[in-house]
Amino acid sequence: MRLEVLPGAAVDGPSARWVGAVLCRDVLDGGGRPALTKGVVLVPGDEVALRDAHPEELHLLWLDEGDVGEDAAAVRIATAVAGLGTAARSPVESQARLVAAWRGMVEVDVRALAAVNAIDGVTVFTVPDGLHVDAGRTLAGVKVTPLAIDEWSLEQAERAAFAAGDGTGILRVRPFLPLRVAAIVRQQLTGEARERFERSLGMRSAWFGGTIEPVRYVDDSAEQVQQALVDAARTADMVLAVGVASVDPLDVTWQSLLAAGATSIRRGLPMHPGSSYWIAELLGRPVIGVASCGMFSRRSALDLLIARLHAGLPLDPPYLASLGHGGLLGKEAAWRIPPYEAALGDDADEG
Repeated sequence: MRLEVLPGAAVDGPSARWVGAVLCRDVLDGGGRPALTKGVVLVPGDEVALRDAHPEELHLLWLDEGDVGEDAAAVRIATAVAGLGTAARSPVESQARLVAAWRGMVEVDVRALAAVNAIDGVTVFTVPDGLHVDAGRTLAGVKVTPLAIDEWSLEQAERAAFAAGDGTGILRVRPFLPLRVAAIVRQQLTGEARERFERSLGMRSAWFGGTIEPVRYVDDSAEQVQQALVDAARTADMVLAVGVASVDPLDVTWQSLLAAGATSIRRGLPMHPGSSYWIAELLGRPVIGVASCGMFSRRSALDLLIARLHAGLPLDPPYLASLGHGGLLGKEAAWRIPPYEAALGDDADEG
């Protein structure tokens, strides 16, 4: 690459002095608006604009063989970064965007992303890993900060991107699965409270494309609770045991679950609201124990758990242990909750 500064008078001379060069900064017209923007490759047709603007200087970049302009470089890196569930957009102001092709959960290979950004002049910036997005949501911006980059550096960035994880791209969107959700409620609720609870649960499930089985309301009979749990695990993809005394090891729901042959995965989560929830498995189905106070929370651990299950991912011990980072789900953590939160409105209370 070669840099050159031409005096403004050069626009009145032979166009060969500047045609084919990359403009390094905007050329402004008499009103202070860009007549020609930085990054464009000057062509003979730009002569009129240049003469009308009367720039004091032209800052130019000449590309050598093996140099790649910023737009072409951005497209190549974006192609290497893009994984399943993403779509690339043409560069705008030399930045290529990646958007979600469908509704789902974003996965970012953070280590591979850092390796790509370790190449001097390459910048790739994404939304956070684990974000729940709708189709069309912008997921990443890709560009090179210089006006051009050498082929060797560009290939290094591409190799770093292609080396990500299982080779499916740095950035992916896992589509949500249309799971069946069963809820067993062991709590006395008025008709109004039942309607409110079922409406809130239904809106959550519908956002993922799932369905809610008719809610099972049970009393404190161990036999009735156990049968409801078994029936739910046989017909649904996940089971919510709501209204439990979650910290009591002798709680009827917990003891009935164990009697039915369930396996405990974890009691208590490093999150608030939701620290007293428990996770178990019955007949190969995840069962989530939700405390009474979690039935109407605007945001809680339950939102992250059901989103992960709808994304086809397990509630395994390593994942549950990782929830502590960002586990305080106050208003500032609203981005972690699927965007159905606004639709919940007055049906949900702050946790």
